[in-house]
Amino acid sequence: MKLPVALALVIGVIGAVITYLYVGPLAGLGLMVPATFIGAASFFAAGGDRAALVKSVPATVWGIVCGTVTLILLGLVANPVLAGVVVGGMTAVFILGALVPALGFVPGSVFGFATTVAFGLLTGASGTDFSLPTGPFTVMLVSFLVGGAFGYGSSLIVGRLVAPAPAAPAEAVAA
Repeated sequence: MKLPVALALVIGVIGAVITYLYVGPLAGLGLMVPATFIGAASFFAAGGDRAALVKSVPATVWGIVCGTVTLILLGLVANPVLAGVVVGGMTAVFILGALVPALGFVPGSVFGFATTVAFGLLTGASGTDFSLPTGPFTVMLVSFLVGGAFGYGSSLIVGRLVAPAPAAPAEAVAA
């Protein structure tokens, strides 16, 4: 099977199942379908293999942590200039995290940071709320971890679907 076809089938089915779970039986957890897809995309952007999981997950978690701190600090300021300073400063912090090898995948940090801050700002959630379904940190953390697992699991399935057929033994070819 061609890679784009395998990816479309596997990610489409897993995406449908995740969406059903998030808006159906697991709706009370408040998990975010877009964050889960972004978590899977981060895995694939980091290389789409086991090493990519080790590379993308810590970076996205770092971004989520920095996004949460940003929301806490934003709750303390009312001035738009100070809000800009907070966001700019925390952006610098999460990017500087790349100086630590485990946090070196900056796109993953951006994904975690941006979705956490967006969730908090769009819902009015407090950075100090760590509960499901309302806490930005917890909702994003669980959603992204599921996304990393989604990416890794789908890559394993896709790998089996696109694997080349085993070569015929030399005796069979000669006959």
